[in-house]
Amino acid sequence: MKLTSKINSFWDRHKWIMPLCFVFSLVYTISSIAIMRVRTFSGMPPTSVFNLGADIVSMAVCTVLLYSIAQDKEGYSEHTRTFALLISSTAFVLFTDAMCWIVQGVEQLAVWNLIVNVLNFTGSTMLIFFLWRYVFTALELHGKFGDITSIIMNVLLVSTLICDLINLFYPLYFRVESDGTYHRQPLFMWSQTYLAVGLIILCIGFIISKKSTKEKLITASFVLIPVANQFITGYSFGLTTEFPAMLISIVLIFGVVVAKREQKLIATEKELYESKVRVMVSQIQPHFMYNALSSIAMLCKLDPDTASQATITFAQYLRGNMDSLKQTTPIPFEKELEHLKKYLYIEKLRFGKKLNIEYDIQATDFEIPQLTIQPLAENAVKHGLSKKKGGGTLTIATKETEKTFEVIVSDDGTGFDVNEKKNDGRSHIGMENIKRRLKEMCDADVVITSVIGEGTVAKIIIPKKNNDNSINE
Repeated sequence: MKLTSKINSFWDRHKWIMPLCFVFSLVYTISSIAIMRVRTFSGMPPTSVFNLGADIVSMAVCTVLLYSIAQDKEGYSEHTRTFALLISSTAFVLFTDAMCWIVQGVEQLAVWNLIVNVLNFTGSTMLIFFLWRYVFTALELHGKFGDITSIIMNVLLVSTLICDLINLFYPLYFRVESDGTYHRQPLFMWSQTYLAVGLIILCIGFIISKKSTKEKLITASFVLIPVANQFITGYSFGLTTEFPAMLISIVLIFGVVVAKREQKLIATEKELYESKVRVMVSQIQPHFMYNALSSIAMLCKLDPDTASQATITFAQYLRGNMDSLKQTTPIPFEKELEHLKKYLYIEKLRFGKKLNIEYDIQATDFEIPQLTIQPLAENAVKHGLSKKKGGGTLTIATKETEKTFEVIVSDDGTGFDVNEKKNDGRSHIGMENIKRRLKEMCDADVVITSVIGEGTVAKIIIPKKNNDNSINE
């Protein structure tokens, strides 16, 4: 099973595969046009001219599709990389097919006719393999069936490629006469064995896959179009539409890939919005609201002026949380600090002398996602300082280094074991959301260190290169 996993991942794990596929397809297209101009159409039969033109146009389409895929580096999934390999192998087969029509019947190019036809057979074999790999990933054919079929298709791939190469030395599937003409041999049909085995495996895969019927039908249509064309016209030599039919299938696949990418983008934006809602709600938990209102209620009797100021500050704090839902980009640090001070003002009313707050702000010329510092301060107060007898000090600091801006939230509270996993029934999604938003919006990292009995330090590290508001150097 491990061996099978390694074999499968070999074909689609490298990010450089995407741009490399595009470069190869571009080279195939340009080379075909250049060779065609040198060869000219002189002496070529109309069917050969049609086939050559269809091949070149199809290669150009493959190149455009690969360029589009290579631009979206965020979409370098296993599914997309397999699709890129499928398009690239199609471009190679189209290139060798075009070369076959160019050298067909040219006596001086008889050797080249033999070579390009062997390359065409090997390219077709790889095309079948990558078509199977695409369906394999699209239908998620894993488990025992996936392991067995992976071994079968990889072993047959090697043996089929060997048989293709034998034609260089012995006319197994075809022969090239001394006058440069290509002729199929009686064993040509054996060259379709790999395709037949692949189709049988795919049929079984369609049956056992747990994907929806709609997804199965969409994936099946990609296979049926070129296969149907193969059975109708593929076994007659002359005017051929085999590879253009494959291209039609691939264009359909591309349409589905783009549609899925759009759906994923919409889902991501929705998830980000919901994440922001959860973050906002987490900042106004009922216990915080109850405590804040209780503190204000007590002040109404003891210190009406302070109670009035606290009410205004609390209202401004709540408005800031609600306004954060509309904010989709980082905000200036000073604005975030202003909101944080409102929160800490309310907490100070509650804890009194048990909570000391210090500020050491040495840098402000940078941006940060809204509501990302407060959760760190809230954790320091709730889990560090409030549990310490006599309270302690919370420090909010910033500093600038050569390459980064840093926001440090530290306390001298009880501390905790950072390696200990908490199983107290809470979801703990707040901190994960903060880390994700900081990473996605500023490429920033959060580093938390803590020593039991001494306190905790939470540090946000923001690279300058990703902060548009950083100081120009």
